[in-house]
This record gives sequence, C-alpha cells and structure tokens, in this order.
Amino acid sequence: MTRPTLPPIVEQTRVFLLTQTWLLLVGLLGLLLLLRVLHARGALAGTTGDDFLVLLLAAMVAPAVLAMAAWAVRRGGPAGWVLALLGELAVAFLLYAAVNFGYFLGVPVLILAGFGAWVVINLLRADVRASLFRRRPDRRDVAGVREAR
Repeated sequence: MTRPTLPPIVEQTRVFLLTQTWLLLVGLLGLLLLLRVLHARGALAGTTGDDFLVLLLAAMVAPAVLAMAAWAVRRGGPAGWVLALLGELAVAFLLYAAVNFGYFLGVPVLILAGFGAWVVINLLRADVRASLFRRRPDRRDVAGVREAR
C-alpha cells in the first residue's frame, strides 16, 4: 500500500517533529554522559538529584512521543495531531524543567524551543488541521459503494 502524499506544510511539521526527536536523543546522550561527572562532583546530592531525575525521565519520554507523533502524522488522521500536541507539551515541560532546575544549555535549548513553537503554529493552521482531520476512505469502500453486511 502506498502512502498518500502529504501537503507541504504537513510534511514540514512531520520533519520538524523528527528533528526534535533526534535533538532530544542527542541531548539525552549528553545528559547520560554528564551524569558520571555530576555525580563525582556531588552535584546530584539531595533535591538536585531528584530534579535531575525528573529532567532525565522527561528527556526519555518526549522523544518517544514525538517519534510516535511523526509516524502518526505521516499516516494521517487525528491521532497525529493529538500526539504532536502532546509531544510539544512534553517538550515545553522539558524546557521548563531544564531552565527551572538550572540546567539551561543555551543555544540547543533555544533551537528546540524554536522548533516547538513552529510545530505548534503549524498544528494550529487550518490547512494542517483539515489535512489531519479529514475523513479517510474506508478500505472496504469500492468505487464509492460500501458493501452491505
């Protein structure tokens, strides 16, 4: 079965979701590499360790949701829109937690925030919503006539 071609703005949204996924996975790798250094310096003692754990868990969940959203947007349907919005909420929480807990990393965080804002703006556009929420033809529908069961 061939996939339907997506409108350019929907394809752009899907690509931005995948880009955010990869950026977050690289960030997660960086956090995991920093974990040993931060632990050796005692920077993860007390509540700071709990904050870092929340940040680490959010950095694991957000890419998974974004990847599922990109897959669902590619297949079309309302699930893609909902997952993309949930993924952007996860990214927003991750960025808030990073800044609030003192792990602001400068330019990468700003790039991630920019992609997130762009995706949310795209999701709110009428043509993206129309593309993802339109009724798909049923597989049992043959030449416009549905088989009676």
